[in-house]
Amino acid sequence: MALNEARDTSRGGIFYPLAVVTLVVLVVGLAAAYGATLWIDGALREKAMDVPTSTHIKTVGAQPYLVPAALMPNAAQHTDGFADRMDMTLALPLGPGGVLVDVVVTVQPRGRTRTSAALLDTVYLHQFGADQTEGVPGLIGKPLGGDAGVSGETVWYDPLSPNPFVAKCMTPVEPNAARGTCLRTFQLSDRNTAIVTFDPAALANWRQFDAVVEAWLETLRQ
Repeated sequence: MALNEARDTSRGGIFYPLAVVTLVVLVVGLAAAYGATLWIDGALREKAMDVPTSTHIKTVGAQPYLVPAALMPNAAQHTDGFADRMDMTLALPLGPGGVLVDVVVTVQPRGRTRTSAALLDTVYLHQFGADQTEGVPGLIGKPLGGDAGVSGETVWYDPLSPNPFVAKCMTPVEPNAARGTCLRTFQLSDRNTAIVTFDPAALANWRQFDAVVEAWLETLRQ
């Protein structure tokens, strides 16, 4: 009997430390798993912060804009505060039939650059060649003279308006490129200036062009 009790006591003495060790290992394992989960969550949050899903308040001129970082391809502009310019890539319904097309819009304080309408009278008229290009209803297309160093560029403008729509379009530099690029600069209602680079197909919507750009910028103004 005494021998059996001694064996039971010995077994109990062995099982107790084993139970303690097992419990400690379990607690350490849970802590490690919890710590690993926190580390993974933190890493995922840091990775998410690298994705341009945040917004920034950029003040150009006297006008603040709340701009999603994803709209600004230049990561250096992903900051808040005053800025001399703001570059955005927007998808606007300016294609044929209102199809969305990508346009690049640069917003600058007024006075930093001349508008396309001002350039029509002061620069472009003196560079017009003798030919005239057709193709955009309501607009006249005048190729610029080659002797001015602007060969391959055509200015499209509305001849009937006192503040005409004017855009300069360049033919592709690469021979295999399908289309060229157009550039228009105009004054915004918030006293800034918009410089818009776009596909020539958007010329078909020239009457709505400025209003479409303004409507989008209005959603960003604060």
